[in-house]
Amino acid sequence: MAKLEKNELRVGLFILIPMVILLFFIMLKLGYSIAGSTIDIYLKIDSLTSVKKGTPVKIKGYTIGRVVELIPVYRPALHFLATMRIQKEIELYEDCSAIIQNQNVIGDPSIELKNPEKKGLLLSDHDVIEGIEYVNLEAILQDVHVLLTTLSKTVNIFKQISLDSRYHLRTLVSNLSSSVSNINRILADSQKDIIAVMSAFRQTAQTMNEISKELKKHPLKFLFKGKK
Repeated sequence: MAKLEKNELRVGLFILIPMVILLFFIMLKLGYSIAGSTIDIYLKIDSLTSVKKGTPVKIKGYTIGRVVELIPVYRPALHFLATMRIQKEIELYEDCSAIIQNQNVIGDPSIELKNPEKKGLLLSDHDVIEGIEYVNLEAILQDVHVLLTTLSKTVNIFKQISLDSRYHLRTLVSNLSSSVSNINRILADSQKDIIAVMSAFRQTAQTMNEISKELKKHPLKFLFKGKK
């Protein structure tokens, strides 16, 4: 009976010890530490497109921890806090940058931490830093292509407007020249009529002046001139 219990104990230990070792390695892989040699720093991000559980956290290319949890925050606007569990002995300072980038075009994302040039206070457990998403080369080239296409379309539109404007400007100048000619002709015709009217007016005034002079000199003669 005692021998049977010893065998059962051995079997139990044979199963339990590998499980404990496996669990220990999993905890280390995810950034956990039994000895308390890690701290949790929160990374504020706008979306979950680049960061997930297990995303490595690096400084100068060296892995110092991993993302162990993602928490949604609903106020003032929806954003997320990624819990980065990193080695405690790594000195990180306030205002350090956290750049979210891909290891290659199709590779897994990583978080690269960089201390500021002017160092302030050290980051402590549960501090929050802002995440900056680094756009890869493929996305940049795509944006440049879209920009160049838009610019080309805009230039073509300006060229078309310029051609249309030239045509309209020529038409406007031609119409203006024709209008000036018509006005000059009207003024010339009016000038002839004005001269004729003024000439007739002068002749009438001259006749009236002669009649007035004759009336003053010989009033009776002028009055009885028609009765003879």
